[in-house]
This record gives sequence, C-alpha cells and structure tokens, in this order.
Amino acid sequence: MQNNAWRDVKWLDEAERSMWWANRKMGFGAMGAISPDYLVQDGVIPRTRLPEVLSQISDISKKYDLRIANIFHAGDGNLHPLILFDASIDGESERASKAGSECLQVCADVGGSITGEHGVGIEKSDEMHFIFSDEEMAAQTDVRNVFNPDNLLNPGKLFPEPARCVEVKHEEKKETIG
Repeated sequence: MQNNAWRDVKWLDEAERSMWWANRKMGFGAMGAISPDYLVQDGVIPRTRLPEVLSQISDISKKYDLRIANIFHAGDGNLHPLILFDASIDGESERASKAGSECLQVCADVGGSITGEHGVGIEKSDEMHFIFSDEEMAAQTDVRNVFNPDNLLNPGKLFPEPARCVEVKHEEKKETIG
C-alpha cells in the first residue's frame, strides 16, 4: 500500500462514533497502567505531515530514552504525544519536559502549532517563540496591556516575566508590606 493511501472509507453511525471516541479517551487512562507519570502535549500539524512527525517523535523518544505514546485525532491534525516517565527517578522529569518541548518544536517546524485545542497555559509559554517572533509577542503583550494596564488579570499567566523579575517584584511587595 502506498504512503497516504487508504483501502476504504466507512461512514459511522452515532453508536460507532461514540465507541471510537470512548476508546480514544481510554488511551490516556491506560498510560497510568504502564507508567507512573506522563506528560501530555497538545499540538496541531498539517494532516499530510503525520508520518513525518511521528517519525521525528520516535527519534525524540530514543534521544531522551523515554517512551512516547501518540494519541491523536488525525482527521483534524491534532496530536497528543504522551511522554511516559517516572518522577521518582532523578532527571526523568526534566528529560520528559525537554522531550515534550521538542515534540512541540516539530509541530511548529512542519507548519503546525504548539496547541491544537487546550491552549498555551503556563506549561507551554516558553514554546510560544516556536510560532511567534519577538515583535509578535510584544504586540500581543501591548494588546493585553490595553485591557489590563495594572496587570491584575491573571498576572504572569500568558506572558510570564523572567523569574528574576518576579522575584524582585515579590521582594518589593514584602518590603512595602513589612
């Protein structure tokens, strides 16, 4: 069979669709049976690049000596690499984090994004530079500041400041309060 080819297409009824979605959702829980910890990533890629991306994720798995399970809904290009690790082993959490970041870099490199459906949040804020330039990040910060000039709404959530700046602000608050 040729790459990117299929044998047949079947339209599913509601019961069959529900069964497939239930099976996909059980995949995350099944990871708990084979690994004490796992890091879930969420990227999106052009569907035509799926074989290439999965191959690169396999290489990342080997590089960091960690298993990576791929649960995805390929029809819309959404990909969930699950990096399996054991947090009780020194250095494994850090390796899992680096592997996850590299998986997101692969998504960005093939014309996708670092998030498909779950947002950036705090965990993926460092990876925003994979898809946005410094100028684009500054523009987004400027827009946020228009609506949040005193930084009262979720401070540090979307565009976290470097740790050093946060520590300085924290110390300044202590001095002011004390």
